[in-house]
Amino acid sequence: MQQGREQPDVEPDRHLWERFRETRLPSLRALLIERHMELTRHIAGNLYARRINDSVPFDDYLQFGRVGLLEAVDRYDPARGASFTTFANYRIRGAILNGLERCTESAAQWAQRRQHRLRERTQSLEAGRQEPQEEPLEPFAGLVNVAIMLAMGYVLEDDGRWNPAGPDPSQEPYRSVQLDRVRGRLHLLVEALPERERLIVRGHYFDHREFQAIAEHLQLTKGRVAQLHARALRLIREAYEALEEFDLEF
Repeated sequence: MQQGREQPDVEPDRHLWERFRETRLPSLRALLIERHMELTRHIAGNLYARRINDSVPFDDYLQFGRVGLLEAVDRYDPARGASFTTFANYRIRGAILNGLERCTESAAQWAQRRQHRLRERTQSLEAGRQEPQEEPLEPFAGLVNVAIMLAMGYVLEDDGRWNPAGPDPSQEPYRSVQLDRVRGRLHLLVEALPERERLIVRGHYFDHREFQAIAEHLQLTKGRVAQLHARALRLIREAYEALEEFDLEF
């Protein structure tokens, strides 16, 4: 008896599929998923090999594929004649592509929000630089001062996306230890700030909130939040330099 091209893919698991459709037992679902994980890995591997950048790791491709595999197992009907491999291929591939699209959109939104926060910080520090000081800074020195405090803000915000060392710090253990020491001191100095300054720094750098949201929470104007932000970073920097000068542990 001549069999269709799809039949060999269906026959080995036919009774298993029939039992699953009748009972929907989780144990049978798990068995079917396990039997087809290699298919998921193969599809995820093919798509990963054609990636245009490394922004999404392979494990995420594989996880998106597992979601597609689960959907395919729950919706597959062997009575329709198509092999599960053919049916699942579209589901798994579609789930991976949809997942990547969501990741891209989220990454774009995150980058946009981060750029907005960076503009707020820069404007805040630039305005603070122009305010009367006991010892007015030269223009170049003022720019250096702003740059240092922006860099300090990046260390405070540290969410794994910024690496001042360039290469992976794990490749340079001493530099990694030094960075951890700096970060630890800065976090402790944040806690020593006056209450409003502390809330602003924590909200902006640790919770990634924009000045407007912080202003509404504290019932201040956005401009006042910007002023307090610049003052907070100045206080942190002065305290940090004092610790370094006297080589104090804090």
